[in-house]
Amino acid sequence: MCVDRMRSIIIAIIIGLSMGLAGSQNFQYAFIIQLLLIIALLIDGASGFCPLRTILKNILPPCKDRP
Repeated sequence: MCVDRMRSIIIAIIIGLSMGLAGSQNFQYAFIIQLLLIIALLIDGASGFCPLRTILKNILPPCKDRP
């Protein structure tokens, strides 16, 4: 497992958690999670800085480029 793949898996888990909260009528918590995720992804897209990627780089190897 490499950094970018694990990052995608963690983001998918966060989205699933948010959907579960929305399904159980906890819309406030689901909204907060979605808002934080949107902000984090916008910062990552605009600046290239992702705190999750930085943390995962210390634990997992980088992904090798595919030919």
